[in-house]
Amino acid sequence: MLFRSGVAFALLAFSAAVAAAGEPRAPTGKWNVDFADAQCIAQRDYGTPASRLRLVLKAPALGDVMQLAVFRPAERSQPRQMSSTVSIDGRRPLDIDLLTYSPKDSAERVYLLNVPSREFALVRQAKTLEVRSKELNEAFALSQMEPLLKVLDDCVADLRRVFNVASGAKAPVGLTSRARADLVKLFSDSDYPTVAMRNGQGGRVGYALLIGEDGRVADCTIVSTSNVPSLDAQACALLKIRARFEPALGTDGKPAKDSVVGGIDWRMPAD
Repeated sequence: MLFRSGVAFALLAFSAAVAAAGEPRAPTGKWNVDFADAQCIAQRDYGTPASRLRLVLKAPALGDVMQLAVFRPAERSQPRQMSSTVSIDGRRPLDIDLLTYSPKDSAERVYLLNVPSREFALVRQAKTLEVRSKELNEAFALSQMEPLLKVLDDCVADLRRVFNVASGAKAPVGLTSRARADLVKLFSDSDYPTVAMRNGQGGRVGYALLIGEDGRVADCTIVSTSNVPSLDAQACALLKIRARFEPALGTDGKPAKDSVVGGIDWRMPAD
């Protein structure tokens, strides 16, 4: 069944209880899955009206990364990246740097991590998920993750059909030409994230773009991380804002949706 309305779909009601000291934080709402035009996102509240806290999962149409984010109220501040660990059911923590930033016109702070899908797959049968860093120290109680992720899997399969995502190097069925653009000139030295420059960090970011019939980027997902969160986030942010493609063409000769995979090498600007 396809859900493409962009309206949140309530899934898996769960009666929340206040966690005792030292126990994982219990949810205070249902899982909601948003079947947007170009994204598959699940989110769940773990806070209260007076102290909001939200866990968000974004399943990509391409690649081997699950995007995990925690939203909570905080004063606005500059983007920062910091060391963190992710642990599922108390297993050996996975070291992942996170990016924290304040969205425009929002009173919330976002803590964003790119978790390799292979490691994240353990969450299907998990009861707890912990994220630990200098600023964020939370343990979330989980429930019925297998059916939730099955819904996300179905959503991703739908996205792959809609955006003509092909397996391997094989050209998508139904397209006579692919979306094309020269992306080299989109980036300049001034785009280098300050936090990464200050730390002397560089790396290669692999991305996947979903391209609409108008040639604009409908969504950008990191498919291979540079292990520098600010570089990953900046790559997608600039591609979504600046990239304009010559749209793909369908067998009917009309513009069609398409997907593009590529990479950006971030190297420290020369003095």
